[in-house]
Amino acid sequence: MRMVLTAVVFILLSIPLKLGAQRLGRDRISVEAKGYAGYLFDNRVELDSHLYGSADLAVGFTPSRMDTDAYAKAYGYPTCGLGMCVSFLSDIEVPGESYFGNYYSAYGFFRRNLLEARNLTAGYMIEIGPAFNPVRYDPVINPDNIYVSSFLMVHAAAGAYVRYRFLENWEIGLAVRAKHHSNGRSALPNYGQNMIEGGLSLAYLFGAEENDEDEVMQDEKPSFDKGFQYHMTISGGAHCTRSDWQRYNLLVPDSSDKQDIFKAYPRFAISADVMYRYALKCSTGISLDAFVVPDIKTLEKNDRFLYGDKAVDEGPGYSPVFFGISLVQEFYYRNLALHMALGFYPVDPRLGLSGDVSWNYQKAGLRYYIPAWNDMFIGMAVKANDFSESEMVEFSIGIRL
Repeated sequence: MRMVLTAVVFILLSIPLKLGAQRLGRDRISVEAKGYAGYLFDNRVELDSHLYGSADLAVGFTPSRMDTDAYAKAYGYPTCGLGMCVSFLSDIEVPGESYFGNYYSAYGFFRRNLLEARNLTAGYMIEIGPAFNPVRYDPVINPDNIYVSSFLMVHAAAGAYVRYRFLENWEIGLAVRAKHHSNGRSALPNYGQNMIEGGLSLAYLFGAEENDEDEVMQDEKPSFDKGFQYHMTISGGAHCTRSDWQRYNLLVPDSSDKQDIFKAYPRFAISADVMYRYALKCSTGISLDAFVVPDIKTLEKNDRFLYGDKAVDEGPGYSPVFFGISLVQEFYYRNLALHMALGFYPVDPRLGLSGDVSWNYQKAGLRYYIPAWNDMFIGMAVKANDFSESEMVEFSIGIRL
């Protein structure tokens, strides 16, 4: 039944796209159906089963080799598009009476060929977008589902593929991808789900086939604004503290204090960076970051409950502001940028005995530069600590000076 529904959607979606492709001329639109077999890894809870299936439907756009856009040529005419995915995790068996629900994801993807040989291509793909799961953690009826505690989560995936064009407009493929779902610490518990998948794909490509000799030769050094660039960024997100979770497990069932726990507290950051753009596709620089934790009183309150007044009074103390220094890197495709940061705190943050941060931090996300807004940009990123533990999903707005 699942495959029948996927096939019906595939056919219905193909009709308007075929009409659109006729208007786009030599530019190629593709519609692709994918089926995966997946393995869900244990994380804090030993699962009774690990195997599941997933199905994807994706629409991609590949620039024509006649396209004079410098970015398209620099990336080897990549395919960008939108996809939908259903991960049938309700098939996974959880200990006790707990259970999982299916994930429903909508994502944007970037796919680039690294190898092209006649009708055979191979390369890598990246996916990012929101994921939804109606079945969440509940301390009474679903206590062991500590992976999913919020309706909205993040879908992030990366993988590799091999594709073969067996007819002018048809391709089959093999792919493997690593996938992660997390709410970015906007709710607790948040252990996330890590999975590996392998599967098959079938794609139909609209438009005429192109040959390498159709490619328009461009200058070896396409124009871009080489030199130093400066950015000012304001960002914010929501964070649930670990001490709230610890306090929850110690409170008696009828305690009135339970109404105060599991709140998502706001956190903010202000960043100023200088970057040097040395190539069309990338720039590198350094950033000074200031972080603001308005819920500092909550951390102190929880610490006094968990560890006692003496431990708190002799501890590191509490300050709502702390600073970091990070190495930043951006990769550009037209007005879209993949933004990454690797940083550390030169002075330990004073967030008490359970402050939820380490000595280092990382960020990874997207920025979109809006030409009509005079180089202002909007963005979204995940901030993590120790390369493993999410701190928050942050949204940002800034300007390139």
